[in-house]
Amino acid sequence: MRSESGQSMIELMVCIVIITTALSGIVALFPYIIQKNVRIQMQNQAVNLMQNESEKLRALRYYDPELDAFGSIEGMSTIKAAGPFLVRVAVRYVDPKTSKVPDEYPTEPSQDTGLKEITVSVKRKDNVGSQFNLVTYVSRAKPGRG
Repeated sequence: MRSESGQSMIELMVCIVIITTALSGIVALFPYIIQKNVRIQMQNQAVNLMQNESEKLRALRYYDPELDAFGSIEGMSTIKAAGPFLVRVAVRYVDPKTSKVPDEYPTEPSQDTGLKEITVSVKRKDNVGSQFNLVTYVSRAKPGRG
């Protein structure tokens, strides 16, 4: 009779090779997963920052100096740092009927169109990843009045 102990040793070694190969493939994914998780966290921070800034500006009165839109056809723009991000706020007058910049851009308060477009843009300082933009409008008209 032959001994079968050698055959079980070979089977064990084959199993170890198969399991090691499978696990090495799974372990190779960890750096990618961690990097993706960090990127998603940064995107969430950027979106939250953008939404907070937009809500803060929407809460201001129409004639608040922070919402000043006189200047060039690009309106007024400010850039500030917020942690690892740059936040750009652009405010400009738009035509209430077309939501486009008027041909004759207002240069003084008497030419006010009654509608301002506020664009909040957030991008990482190191220029990695996407830029997020949120556009909202502020009207001189009082809500609920027809």
